[in-house]
Amino acid sequence: MTPRTKNYRQIHEASELLWEKLGMLSPAQRQIFDEKMMMSWIYHDFALEGTVLTVAEIKAAIDDEIISSSALIPAYDHVIAVRDGIHDVIASRGKRAGLTLEWLKHIHQLLLPPGKKDQVQYRKDNPIHRMYFHDLAAADKISYRMRKLTDWFRTDECRKAHPVELAAEVHRELIRIFPWPDISGRVARLAMNAILINEEYWPAIIHAVDRHNYYDVLRMEQDQLLNLVVSSLEEGLRSANRLYQQIVDSTRGL
Repeated sequence: MTPRTKNYRQIHEASELLWEKLGMLSPAQRQIFDEKMMMSWIYHDFALEGTVLTVAEIKAAIDDEIISSSALIPAYDHVIAVRDGIHDVIASRGKRAGLTLEWLKHIHQLLLPPGKKDQVQYRKDNPIHRMYFHDLAAADKISYRMRKLTDWFRTDECRKAHPVELAAEVHRELIRIFPWPDISGRVARLAMNAILINEEYWPAIIHAVDRHNYYDVLRMEQDQLLNLVVSSLEEGLRSANRLYQQIVDSTRGL
């Protein structure tokens, strides 16, 4: 399938306009938008991996004013880590990512739950029972594959790649290597969105309804994943603009 390159310019312009509009919201309006966006992003990222969280559970984890416990909320510590990772990525908007092994390790460490930030080693086994169905790199080949990926970061091909295609390619290769236990899928998606946001694109949040399609395209050629990423960008822009307008309309005159 041919990549949908014709949409890149429109997506970039729409993304820049949305970021600009968000910058004009009042602090109270922006807080409402950011909270709803954060909750949506977390919900879909966890649902992709089979963990369906309620609004109350996500809110209890990300709202510092709510006192809760990891014993009461499934994935509580992981939700906090994903929240912090998203904050870090959004804060880097407009600052081109320095694609290096250290950068990837930084994203991985961000997504480690509190108390496990020192668990940075590559996985040592080849899991049999897992949710990702594509072929993963053998454990003894992970270091080689990661070096190969980060060597590619220094090539002209990588430097000249379109940001959307680069983001999808990094996502695909990371998730095929699956270097770290458990959270490599989250690392791949956050790295992808870090590249997009650094280049002033809106994030490509893959929705839970696309879960089965997502797993399928990871076993296919790159164009398939690229098309899903482009679709997620477009749908994300539509949803974010609707939310923006709802907030402006509901708070007008207050």
